[in-house]
Amino acid sequence: MKTITVEVRDDHLETLARTKPMNALAELVWNALDAEATVIRVEFVENNMGGIETVRVSDDGYGLHYDDAFIVFRNLGGSWKREGLRTHRRKRILHGRYGRGRFRAFSLGNHVEWRTVYEEAGDRYGYGITGRAARLGEFEISDARGCPGKPTGLTVTVSALSQGVELLRGVKALAEVTDIFAPYMRQYPDVKIIYDGVPLDPANAEDCARDYLLPELVMQNGERVRAVLTVVEWNTPGKRGVFLCNESGFMLHHALPRLYFRGFSYSAYLKSAHLAALDEQGLLQVEELSPDLRQLLDATRAKLREHFTFREVERAQDTLAYWRELGIYPYEGVSTSSAEENERRIFEIYATHLNQIFADFAESSLRNKRLTLRLIQELVRSEPTRMARILDELLDFPEDKENEILELTGETR
Repeated sequence: MKTITVEVRDDHLETLARTKPMNALAELVWNALDAEATVIRVEFVENNMGGIETVRVSDDGYGLHYDDAFIVFRNLGGSWKREGLRTHRRKRILHGRYGRGRFRAFSLGNHVEWRTVYEEAGDRYGYGITGRAARLGEFEISDARGCPGKPTGLTVTVSALSQGVELLRGVKALAEVTDIFAPYMRQYPDVKIIYDGVPLDPANAEDCARDYLLPELVMQNGERVRAVLTVVEWNTPGKRGVFLCNESGFMLHHALPRLYFRGFSYSAYLKSAHLAALDEQGLLQVEELSPDLRQLLDATRAKLREHFTFREVERAQDTLAYWRELGIYPYEGVSTSSAEENERRIFEIYATHLNQIFADFAESSLRNKRLTLRLIQELVRSEPTRMARILDELLDFPEDKENEILELTGETR
């Protein structure tokens, strides 16, 4: 048994060891991905009372060579990851290059154990490393022993857990971890992450995904910055927000979690090398107080408004085409006058909006849909503006759509 002592100040280590539980857990998964794992399991081992006793992250990567452990655990930021931007074998883009992830594990619990199996000259060897929050910066490492036949990989087990770890389970946690790793798993579809027994499957959960190159922005110091915005719409409700990422799409900060677009569940990933530079300066958390970040977020908001306006039109056209196919669209043929054209347009605004935001209607039977659409048609013919007021009273009808109706009817507020 040997001891590894980290060559950095204790107060710096304590700062690294204080982060949100999900951030700490994500760092362990990123470390596994950087070790070229293809299957990663995040498990929560329960005690007899049903509470979480340990958190375990295991992978099938190439493990950590015994000689490298002394370098990796002794020198903060001194790992091989700083030598390049991609992994050795699979040439994946690297997430971490500063060696912080192992210390953030102590945000999950007071006792952390790493057990690994690696290969050298065709033989397999294994050993363990343990650390305790009470003695941050000091790790005990066992001697390496032969492990013939055992698969390579690394397992991190965290015990004596901290408060808040229970929030890592459940639907909300599963959605959060999906948000974090969705861009990476879209880029590397051979990766499997099994979280609390559930395989993450961002591709099947996606409804739509689009990339936008934002206009070039000039920062406060004159630097010209480009950014890419990836908008992912989800099939499941409740997701929304903007994630600030480096140029490779690795999440740095969750911004604008309350930026809401009616009827859409989405995650937007803003990717730029400049965001990584702002993160190094600790400016991502201040958001609107940073002029550079404020400019980037303003451009993001504008692009998202444009995206979702266009997507509303797309959805509406798809819905109308589907109703025509089913035979429940209440108009036949083409419009014979401008008045009828306006009537149809007003009907389509009401009906598609109702379908988008009112689940009971969208999921109702064909018979009920036909009846509802005929009633909307009759109300549009007789009192279109009153129809808007009814929808506004019951469903918070958007002002922009109400204004469009008023223009079509020739009325004013």
